[in-house]
Amino acid sequence: MLFPPAEGYHVVSRRIIEAATNAGIKNQVLTIESNAESANNNENWTVVSSKVSSRFLPTVFSGFDDFLTSADVASRARFSNCNLVHILNVTKEPYAIVHNFLRVKKPLLVHFYHSPDVLTDDIFLMRNIAFKAGLHGRLLKSHVLTVNSSMYRFFTEKLCVNPEHVHFAPFPIDTNVFKPTNEKEKLREKHGLPLDRLVVAYVGSLQPARGVGDLVTAFRSISDKFPEALLLICHPQREEERKFENQIREQIRTSKLDKKVIITGLSSRINDVYNLADVIVLPLTRAYWVDPPIVLLEAMSSGTPVITTPVGAINEVAHDRENALLAKPDNPLNLAQTVIELLQNPSEARKIARNAREIIVQKYSYEPVSKDLLKIYNSILTNPD
Repeated sequence: MLFPPAEGYHVVSRRIIEAATNAGIKNQVLTIESNAESANNNENWTVVSSKVSSRFLPTVFSGFDDFLTSADVASRARFSNCNLVHILNVTKEPYAIVHNFLRVKKPLLVHFYHSPDVLTDDIFLMRNIAFKAGLHGRLLKSHVLTVNSSMYRFFTEKLCVNPEHVHFAPFPIDTNVFKPTNEKEKLREKHGLPLDRLVVAYVGSLQPARGVGDLVTAFRSISDKFPEALLLICHPQREEERKFENQIREQIRTSKLDKKVIITGLSSRINDVYNLADVIVLPLTRAYWVDPPIVLLEAMSSGTPVITTPVGAINEVAHDRENALLAKPDNPLNLAQTVIELLQNPSEARKIARNAREIIVQKYSYEPVSKDLLKIYNSILTNPD
């Protein structure tokens, strides 16, 4: 069941379905994303119509829509021949309640893509209340699936959920798409970028927690050391991003970096951006909604060295001077020094990029993750209670 409001959730959900399919798991996907390409081209995908047109009504009505749509999905699941319901969408709480209320006698696996650190964010208000009430894992006896160790410990230690009901599997990355290439010049030409300049790239939202402001501040020092360097910022240019983009553009203007910073929308071939850059910098200031960030895993898979910060679950994936360089969060000076160090040591950069690719292939590619999912499904079906 896919809901598209949060882009990272949407991307991860599609990839989990792809990984499960690759493992030979027969699945039926229910989604409210009416224009989903997969829904149009796959008989195993069913579009479920939204019950309340919340686009034209106050926000409060979206809660009713969640429950009504969840009831539709639960009723379909109840009378289907499926063995297990794996819920991927953002609005997990309404579905979990309805699944239990309608007595859907299928095991429920609820997938969480974040860390406990973000539960105070507005988007997770209902989830925070649900956790405190013991809704997931205890009250409704559902199974839960986490993507990082902090969330796993949160369930087993803080919420006292039976460890047999708590499972772990990382985000799957399509390593056949996100892979190293030897076409940097060709990609630079394709995207209208100069061939003879260093490119420092950032990919993702401009939300303050992503640390883009720190990167722009750091780039003043980077530019002093490498006058030919460019900063490429690629972000989803949605309406909600506009005010953050305006703030970043004003910072660029006052820093007199107008000719050295390029802001663009996310390319449909985002793997091109990872491969045309000399370094990818993801300077998060705290754990974000999808944790670890999907862009971190994609960039590490693509063979370009990555600099990031050890916040949230990032330090479960990125290890300093092994498969990434780690800078201090909220510290533009240290970030600048880290970027400069990497750019001055191309052999070290190549080693880090090579190690990053290896760890993603070993632990995060479709094959190992699909095996994890298959093992989890079998475990639940063998011991559903």
